[in-house]
Amino acid sequence: MQMRGEQQMLLLPRMLMSIEILQLPTTDLERYLLDAAESNEALVLEHPTPPDPEVGRRGTMADTEAHDEMLRNQPDRGRSLADVVEEQLATEEIEPELREWVRFLVGCLDGAGFLSVSDDRLMELARAQGLAGGECELGRAIAAMQTLEPRGLGARNAIEALLMQLDPGDPDYALLCALLEDFLEELARNKLPSVARSLGLDIGKLQELLGMLRNLDPRPVARLLEESVPTIVPDILVEWSGDGHAVCLASGVLPPVSIDGSVRALAKDRSQPRDVRAYLRGKLEGARWIVEAIEHRGQTLLAVAKAIFEHQRDFLTQGPGHLRPLFMNGMAEELGIHVSTVSRAVSGKYAQTPWGIFPLRTFFQAAAGAGADKARDEVRELVRGLIAAEDPDRPMSDDEVVAALAGRDVKVARRTVAKYRKELDIPSSYRRRRYGT
Repeated sequence: MQMRGEQQMLLLPRMLMSIEILQLPTTDLERYLLDAAESNEALVLEHPTPPDPEVGRRGTMADTEAHDEMLRNQPDRGRSLADVVEEQLATEEIEPELREWVRFLVGCLDGAGFLSVSDDRLMELARAQGLAGGECELGRAIAAMQTLEPRGLGARNAIEALLMQLDPGDPDYALLCALLEDFLEELARNKLPSVARSLGLDIGKLQELLGMLRNLDPRPVARLLEESVPTIVPDILVEWSGDGHAVCLASGVLPPVSIDGSVRALAKDRSQPRDVRAYLRGKLEGARWIVEAIEHRGQTLLAVAKAIFEHQRDFLTQGPGHLRPLFMNGMAEELGIHVSTVSRAVSGKYAQTPWGIFPLRTFFQAAAGAGADKARDEVRELVRGLIAAEDPDRPMSDDEVVAALAGRDVKVARRTVAKYRKELDIPSSYRRRRYGT
């Protein structure tokens, strides 16, 4: 564990930077670039072109009450990690005592979402809070917490968080573990031939494995720990072009980035001291990484957005009530990228459409059940409508709601109905029953 803790920051800085920049929402990315420019004289940030004021007005004629309702019902982006965990615990079959242990552990996580406190210290804190049980309960609680989303929650450090995101059923699982556990220093020094020889691989296979590692997140919980609610800035614009809808990146929302030519010239100037030129070359390399990562972010985001709205044409022409089932894994296969890349590309990103501004994640709707052609939100509204029309003296049980949905050719499980009911803040049939009416 000590070795892992010392090596956790060595995982290919360029790789981690690209992952982080892809995942950051626009407002956070702007702050990231400002900080980077302050610490790197080779990186130049130009003043962004002010957004067209008409951009904020486009589509307002089509902004309906449904759009306003959507904005009101968006989840609070400032919620705590404890809130996120509590939502999952509500649907997990965990005994009450173990739930209390999991809640306790969440309170012990550090700012990155890691469980960096030693077991001995955890036991001291648990006893101080009056929790019943010993090391056995602590172990079970850690295991239970680490099954929750996002994967990596409760890891001891960044390396363990990456390991937790690997699939044990992957044929390359052992090799990926070995790269993370034994070869990070060599990888950070770009000693790929040496690593390949040690593992008995060719360079091509090693590059393939490194590509898989790039899809992992060393800080999977960090984005859930933001306290402030960022301003909504659309990254994607979807507009009517006369013969269809055009999808493009919103311009002027990020400052253009480039490399300072004078710094590049000084780094090549042999009249400068060697240590100065070496220092400037390091700064130039870091600046190039950022410029390339920003370009890759835009290309990936645009490709994903175009694919989304190609599938969601009914939404564009008919409105929010006509979302079609769409899965990230299917889109990843279609685009030839990893599903986690799709997830990061849409995380915290928004699209301005003729119907208003929507989170890109909104357009990924799972089918409600086997053989169903209705998206999750549509089925959830059906559940709301059925319960609203029930007899208050004899409210519908979840099983009866399942039967009623089946009568409409929508097949879902009882636990799915229960989950939707909780999301809609509708109490159980026992609590909904009105006596004496």
